[in-house]
Amino acid sequence: MSTPINIIGGFLGAGKTTAIQGFLAALGSKERVAIIVNDFGEASIDAATLASAEAATVKEIAGGCVCCTAPEGFSAAVGQLLDDVRPDRILIEPTGLARPADLVDTLARGPHRDRLTIGPTIVLIDPAGLSATSLAAEPLLQTQAEAADVLVANRVDLADEADIARFEAFAESLWPGPLRTLQTRHGAIDAAALAWPEGEGRRSVPMRIRRVNAPSTAGFSTQSWSWAPDVVFSRKRVDQLFAELIGHNKGARVARAKAVFRTNEGVLRVDIAGGQVHLRDSVHRRDSRLDLILHGASPPSGTWPRISGALDAVICSARELEHDRHRVEISSPDGGTRSVDRLALAALPDGIADVSTIDPKRQGAAARISALVDAFQLPRAGEVVVVAADGFVSPPVPVAAFMNGVLLHSLDGAPLPPSKGGPIRLLIPGEAGPAGPCSNVKAVVRVVFR
Repeated sequence: MSTPINIIGGFLGAGKTTAIQGFLAALGSKERVAIIVNDFGEASIDAATLASAEAATVKEIAGGCVCCTAPEGFSAAVGQLLDDVRPDRILIEPTGLARPADLVDTLARGPHRDRLTIGPTIVLIDPAGLSATSLAAEPLLQTQAEAADVLVANRVDLADEADIARFEAFAESLWPGPLRTLQTRHGAIDAAALAWPEGEGRRSVPMRIRRVNAPSTAGFSTQSWSWAPDVVFSRKRVDQLFAELIGHNKGARVARAKAVFRTNEGVLRVDIAGGQVHLRDSVHRRDSRLDLILHGASPPSGTWPRISGALDAVICSARELEHDRHRVEISSPDGGTRSVDRLALAALPDGIADVSTIDPKRQGAAARISALVDAFQLPRAGEVVVVAADGFVSPPVPVAAFMNGVLLHSLDGAPLPPSKGGPIRLLIPGEAGPAGPCSNVKAVVRVVFR
């Protein structure tokens, strides 16, 4: 039987610790709860506050954000709780600077994924501090909210009507948006928010097709699709599909489209508006989905089945998702692909005999990414995503930062073992690396330059 696990996120001071205390009060007599607390620094105030309740086992990860500098410690903490405490539920309180979507990725691909059931991500917001100015000054607020399955306006007793209206408008602007939006004070959230509503959930969502008919859609034809989060789409074929939709799709004209797809190059947000396709990365993790609106109440016969068939063809086959772990495929913006293995990396100039000289925590020989870029004449501008053998795709990283990294490939003259992140591991050490999981990727199998 798997253990439910929930992330309780939100920006600094949003009330995460107080909310968890409320969950403990509600669940204490019914469930054995374990909590992972990620505090910055050494004061460990949040961990001490929760531990004083004596209603749960608290595991602390201090000194770094679990979605950036401490993901390995996070996975180890989860495993230790599962083995030693055997809780009925695990709650995670990350630092207020964490990105919840990165934690969901870590759990979904981690060594304990088959022992866990990932529950809804709950994100708290202080509505009094929410404004266009604050969102522009701190985009992490938006990123956290976009990852929420349950979005909570906390401290509404300290907010005025304008603050509440601003929160409601903000929540309404999110797409796909949370499953539930709540307003509360003192972090009081019904424990039912920790469970998925019927028919939802990361493992249980089937492929669904829904026809939408409402007064607001008069004169248009609309349909929606959704897929379980483990379905992976081809990024290249998604681009082609939406280019074809813009091309009137054999008589059916697209008025509007909004989509989120988990692709083999990351989670992609697609919008069609004004006859243009707009693409960006997304932190949505609950499922893949498409809302499509066509001009005309009755599109040409066979339009919807044809679009459904085209969507089926965009899904990656199991074979497409297989990779040779001993080689890294390099994809360039022009669509060309090449690959390198350990020996090819070792042959690049200016290699590093032992990476402990730049990262004391690691050992082994590595190739400089700058040498790889030069050898393959890859672009020095744009961005890169890194794909791991288990399907993880890093957030985009600027090529300029990626150039500071290395590909660790050998240990004592032999292939880098999986226990060390091999056969090939990406490291972008120290201050040169971007803040995020792209700085340390195990079992790299693909690098995509955009």
